[in-house]
Amino acid sequence: MTNLYLAGVGSYVPEPFPAQRAVAEGRYDEQDWRASGWSGAAVAGDISAPEMAVIAAEQALARSGHTRDDIALLLHASVGDQGPDGWSPHHYVLRHAVGGTIPAVEIRQGCNGVLAGMELAHGYLTGGPGRAAALVTGADNFGVARFDRWRYASGTNTGRGSIIGDAATAVVLSTSDGFAQVKAMNSASLPELEQMNRPDGPLFPPALTFDRPVDVADRLNSFTRRFPQAAAAAKKSLSDARTELALRTIADAGITPADIVRSTHVFSGGDGYIRGVLAPIGIDPARGMLELGRRLGHLSVSDHLVALTHLVESRHVGPGDHVLMISNGVGVSLAAAVVQITTLPVWATGTPQPFRETVAREEPVAAGSAR
Repeated sequence: MTNLYLAGVGSYVPEPFPAQRAVAEGRYDEQDWRASGWSGAAVAGDISAPEMAVIAAEQALARSGHTRDDIALLLHASVGDQGPDGWSPHHYVLRHAVGGTIPAVEIRQGCNGVLAGMELAHGYLTGGPGRAAALVTGADNFGVARFDRWRYASGTNTGRGSIIGDAATAVVLSTSDGFAQVKAMNSASLPELEQMNRPDGPLFPPALTFDRPVDVADRLNSFTRRFPQAAAAAKKSLSDARTELALRTIADAGITPADIVRSTHVFSGGDGYIRGVLAPIGIDPARGMLELGRRLGHLSVSDHLVALTHLVESRHVGPGDHVLMISNGVGVSLAAAVVQITTLPVWATGTPQPFRETVAREEPVAAGSAR
C-alpha cells in the first residue's frame, strides 16, 4: 500500500463512570466485575453520537494540515443508534464538520467500522485525480433505554466480559503526508458465523429486534445451546482467521511480528483476551492496550483510534515504530492494518516513554482480581 498517510486524528472520550460505583449502585454484577478487570466505562450523557463525531472530526482536521476543501470523501461508522429512524447521520457530520457537496457514506461494519472506512477511503482516494484527503469518523452513545452497557454481554464465554463505553474518533487520511504511513491493510469475512449474533425469530418485521433490550449474551448462549459443535468450531475459526490476517498484513508491510512495537485491538478488561489475540501472532501481549482499555470500556468502532491517539500523544511510540491494528466485529468481519510512525506531530506533548517503562505501567492484573 502506497501513498496513504494518517495526517490527523481526533477523539471525544467522556469521563469514565467507575465500575466499582456501578457495582455499588446495582448496575453491574459484582462477580462479573471481579472476574473481568474493568475499572470504568466512558459515559457520554445526553450528547448524540453524530455531535460527538463532529467534535472529533474538527480536532482531526485541525491537526492534519489539511483544509476542509481538501476533503474529498466522508465516511461515518457506528454500531448503535445514531438518531431518528430514516435520518442520515453521516450528512449531519458532513454538514457541521466539513461542509460542501462531497460524497458522505455510512458504514455499518460492527466494531471494524473505522478500519473498514480507512480501507475504503484508500480506494476512493486512488481512484481519481485531485482527491487529496478523506475523513473517516466513528461514534456511538449507548446511553439508551434498550441498552445496558454493564450487562449486555453478561454470562457469555467471550473471554473478556465486555462492558461498553461511549466515544467518537476521526482520522484524516492523506495521499501526500502525515505523522504516520499506512504500510499495509487487509480485511476478511466469516459469514457463516453471522448467526451467532442474530436473535431467534424472523428477520421481518424488523421491529421485532427493537422492541426489547439488546441482549448479546442471550444470542450467543442460544447459538451455543442449539449448535454446540458449530459454536466450538467458530471460536477456533475466528482465532485462526484473525491470526492469519494479522500475519499476512505484517508480511505485506515488509516486517516481522518482532518489529511491532505496539498493537491496538478490541478493548478488554482482562489480559486473557489480549493474550489470546496477540500471542498467536508472535507479539508480546504487554505490547497491547490493556490498561487504557480497561479504564474506558469497549468503545465499539473507536477502540483503535483512541488507542493510537493515546500512543502518539503520550509518545509511547515514535518515528520508525510500527503499530499493528487488529480487530474483529460482528458478522463476523476482520480487519488489520500496519502503520508506521513517521514523525512526532506537534500535538504529541507527552514525555517519551521507553517500552519497558510502558510495560511496567500496563502489567496485566492476575485473573480474578479487581481494579
